[in-house]
Amino acid sequence: MNRVQVLSALAALAVGGALAASTAPAAAYTNVDVSFAVKNNDGSASMIRTSSLPSGVSGLPNPAKSVPPGGTDPSSGFATFSATYPGAGRSVSVSLTYANALDQSSACTYIIKVTENSTTSFTLHFDTSDSTRCPVPGDKSNSNGQFTDQTYLLNWQT
Repeated sequence: MNRVQVLSALAALAVGGALAASTAPAAAYTNVDVSFAVKNNDGSASMIRTSSLPSGVSGLPNPAKSVPPGGTDPSSGFATFSATYPGAGRSVSVSLTYANALDQSSACTYIIKVTENSTTSFTLHFDTSDSTRCPVPGDKSNSNGQFTDQTYLLNWQT
């Protein structure tokens, strides 16, 4: 190889490396992810998930298991809702329903929703069918759709 070819090859490598470095943060994630658990805040009743395990949710037992007072589902750690980026102005969501394990009364349905506001802005929103008995966390926003820095607790009681 002559000097011109060597210099051209080195320049191409440098430009390629710079391009890869500048696009790496944006390409680091392909999904939105939310870490969560459902907490049984009831003093005497056990709860159980009465909805089927939704697509995109991992870490919850399947089939569902009864959770005693004071316990969480899952019993240790957290579950994860994961979905591909929805695109600017769009959302992805999942719904879970929990009720009294004895007779399926006192049901609460939770919705976990992530909206991609723009390519660098995401909002996590929780909704519940009964905000008095089954409160959920407030909205959170970040720049990458990764809501895994903490476990968000969805609370249930009769």
